[in-house]
Amino acid sequence: MTPDERIAQFKTLVDQNPNDEMAQFSLGSAYFEARRYSDAGPCFQRVLALNPNHSMAILMLGRTQIETGHPDLAKETLTNGYRVAHRRGELKPRNEMGELLQSLGAALPSVDEPRAAAGAIAGKGGEGGFTCSRCGGSGPRLAERPFKGPLGEKVLANVCTACWQEWIRMGTKVINELRLPMYDPAAQEQFDHYMKDFLSLPD
Repeated sequence: MTPDERIAQFKTLVDQNPNDEMAQFSLGSAYFEARRYSDAGPCFQRVLALNPNHSMAILMLGRTQIETGHPDLAKETLTNGYRVAHRRGELKPRNEMGELLQSLGAALPSVDEPRAAAGAIAGKGGEGGFTCSRCGGSGPRLAERPFKGPLGEKVLANVCTACWQEWIRMGTKVINELRLPMYDPAAQEQFDHYMKDFLSLPD
């Protein structure tokens, strides 16, 4: 699917339901990838109007503000986003926002101690130094890979049970709201992209 086709697809969904935060985020991301930064910004702002704790939207808004020549706005956005992502235990967007802040010459904001990780349960720490890629907790781990293939192996190796359950709920929302026909390889690729981002899976 070409960038223009992706933009058209998500724009149709947004036109049908402007309050669909997932469609707005997808449209903003498609605009960003096409380097249409002035179009991307309002989409990410709309996501945050609907859900102020959407850390990936905060990250992408900060990136957009940098690309449109507004570093001071980006610093403010990313500083707030760093705290949001830290509080929610979302390590990947937090770390990326930290790198962007440092590249802008800004200090990392002070934060409280990390929240209790979503996957951590007293007395059931992960064995063998396991750390969940999404929440930073130590378990409990999945008992078996959730599906076949290399991506399933990566989920098994990196994701705790609680965060996988969170993704199952979010994955259903992705399929329903973006109307993904899962028999289509392009739709499956798009679904996998959301999953890898949500779970902060390593490349």
